[in-house]
Amino acid sequence: MTFINRWHLHCCVLATLLWYPFGLLADVLVVTGAKNSPITLSKNQISDVFLGRVTSLPDGRNATPVDQSESSPLRGEFYMKMTNKSATQARAHWEILHFTGRGLPPRAGTDSDEVKKILNSIPGAIGYIERSSLDGSVKVIFVVQ
Repeated sequence: MTFINRWHLHCCVLATLLWYPFGLLADVLVVTGAKNSPITLSKNQISDVFLGRVTSLPDGRNATPVDQSESSPLRGEFYMKMTNKSATQARAHWEILHFTGRGLPPRAGTDSDEVKKILNSIPGAIGYIERSSLDGSVKVIFVVQ
């Protein structure tokens, strides 16, 4: 095997290993509690809620974002796909809002089950879970792509 062929093989293997985790990412669903009245939101509206740009839903209810834990890979995927920010950038954004008195960061659940419990206890709360956690306790608002 020549040097160039080996180098090409190593590059292909490395590229496969680097991209492999992205194929494992879960489908992310934006949800609200099953007891809440139906909510229709666009991607931009959801982004605005999770970045503290808006504090009320189109029907006038308070918008309460609920995050996954900071260590959850789902959190990073959600923020990147919905806001074009990493989870770290979103946290820094919220720290500025909090420091300047313009908002408090979203409440966070330890996992999708806790997020669903929070969503059912707060009217107007919206959060996100992986598709595998979907059950009758929540209603889907948006499928993150």
